Amino acid sequence: MEHRKELLGIELSQLVTSPFNVRRHSSGQVEELAALIDAQGLLHNLVVTEQVVGKGRARQVRFAVAAGERRRRALMLLQQRGRLPTPFVVPCELVPPERAREVSLAENSGREAMHPADEFDAFKALIDEGKGVEDVAARFGVSVLTVQRRLRLSNVSSRLLALYREDGINLDQLMALALSEDHAAQERAWFEAQPWDRTPAVLRRVLTVGQVEASRDAMARFVGIEAYEAAGGVVRRDLFDDDCSRYLADLDLLRRLAYEKLGTLAAEVRGEGWAWVEPRLDVDSPALRQFTPAEHMARVPTAQEQADLDELDARSAELEREVDALDEATEWSADDAERIDLEEQAIDQRRKLILAGLRTWSPVLMSRAGALVTISREGEAEVLRGLLREGDRKALVAARHKAARQVGPERTEAPSPGEGSRSGCSDSLLRRLAAHRTMALQVTLARHTQAALASLAHVFVQGLFGEDFHRVRSPLQVSPVYCRSALEVAADDLKTGRAAQQFDALTETWRARFPAEQGEWLGWLIGLPQSELLELLSLCVASTVNALPAAGGPHETDALSRALGLDMAEWWEPSATSYLNHVPKSLILQALQEAGVGEGAEKLATMKKTELVTAAAARLAGTRWMPAVLRIAPD
Repeated sequence: MEHRKELLGIELSQLVTSPFNVRRHSSGQVEELAALIDAQGLLHNLVVTEQVVGKGRARQVRFAVAAGERRRRALMLLQQRGRLPTPFVVPCELVPPERAREVSLAENSGREAMHPADEFDAFKALIDEGKGVEDVAARFGVSVLTVQRRLRLSNVSSRLLALYREDGINLDQLMALALSEDHAAQERAWFEAQPWDRTPAVLRRVLTVGQVEASRDAMARFVGIEAYEAAGGVVRRDLFDDDCSRYLADLDLLRRLAYEKLGTLAAEVRGEGWAWVEPRLDVDSPALRQFTPAEHMARVPTAQEQADLDELDARSAELEREVDALDEATEWSADDAERIDLEEQAIDQRRKLILAGLRTWSPVLMSRAGALVTISREGEAEVLRGLLREGDRKALVAARHKAARQVGPERTEAPSPGEGSRSGCSDSLLRRLAAHRTMALQVTLARHTQAALASLAHVFVQGLFGEDFHRVRSPLQVSPVYCRSALEVAADDLKTGRAAQQFDALTETWRARFPAEQGEWLGWLIGLPQSELLELLSLCVASTVNALPAAGGPHETDALSRALGLDMAEWWEPSATSYLNHVPKSLILQALQEAGVGEGAEKLATMKKTELVTAAAARLAGTRWMPAVLRIAPD
């Protein structure tokens, strides 16, 4: 059927929305369409019907847009921004109301969407004609990144693009293949893979074998993308990753640049007076075990350093209060928790750097010791100072022994046992002098309560919290023995008990407060308020208590338990796993009688063991009954 078209030029302000428009969500992407109209002009007429609005004298004729509502909105947006004149005449096709809905449906459903591959090719053709990426982005109202992505997809192997047009590859897979610009590599990654190995993640992994992702690799962060590219390094950018991940292909170049940068830093550290300074790309635990840390001292912080430390402490306290507030709040944001955690990590790192800068070594040690210059996990330069090679350590010990043989006022170290004949003094005299020195040290330490408590706590925390208890020796003859492992062997349900859980919670609370470096713990302990130090010391001392059965007589811990008013009923109850499964039926019946819940003893005695255990556990719950071994012996 042939319909006569009536074309009109209608002023934009006379156009209104139409109830006959079948598209209900036509306002999307108006910005993109407005940019396209601004660059190309209005390419299609609007379809309108006459519509009377108002009543009486206010009665007016308007034109309702049955097809082209999104174009109308884009034109209005351009007019508001001054990109179109006022008034602006819009070319429209007028149809009668009875055809409006039919025409609207035909326009919206009769179009065949352009295949994305055609769009990729079209964008590439525009660039090939000499148009810039920014110009194309502006003309079509899209971002520069969108244009770059479409160009990257247009550069995929023609075989793979043909497969994409046939729905043999989905868009996510095509974007993964576009990570490489090598068509042969793209085709190998696809055609040589099993169907189940063609996920986007696997395809990306195949195409980046032997490369490093810049954001995740410490060496890449240390060198920097700019320096790597300036040296001729190839960088592959994943334009379809939200973070635009970058992959570095030339690992040899990356390692060379990193080593050169470390070498420059090593030259600066060498100027500090170390016997040797060695740059290393990575330093793992086996490598560090080849060295012995040299003894160091801590200088007094400068005014600025102390101010920085105080500021960090104050901020840490503020964050702790924020955490407490979050814990008490009925609702809290995960973003807040993450922000606090990241800032606390930054504070710890900053504090660690300041404290590391306070370390000093004697010239004698520096003449033998050296430093390693390496890369931290965060991609920052890291200097490990005060390291002694095995040969240097032995030479230093030999030099000290030689100095020890010289009797004179400059001797500062007490001689080792057996050195008497070599120093000119008899062993008995050396022991006598050492005893006087020890006594003087004792009385001096006795007058300094804080230092004495800190020294004692130091011995314990080295064993309870430290990784290597024997590495740092204490002048005190205190030998804490921690029996937790023996207790867990004796009771496999110990970890789930209330006492163990509370003790572990206390331990972890303290552990989180310790400085990162174990060698800094003693100074930190001395600086603790006495009330906190006593609290920590109590925890450490408590961890050495051993109440496992001992031969002969009442257990020696009974006196301590009585003094503390220990009530085991607060920490233990007779359940199936804790007691009832491990004793015969006669003791279960006895327990029920002692607890006063043994009614129907004859019936209970006829039960099977499993039934009796279940019944007894229910009856004993809340009775505070305990077996004799857990009861505190009287004085």
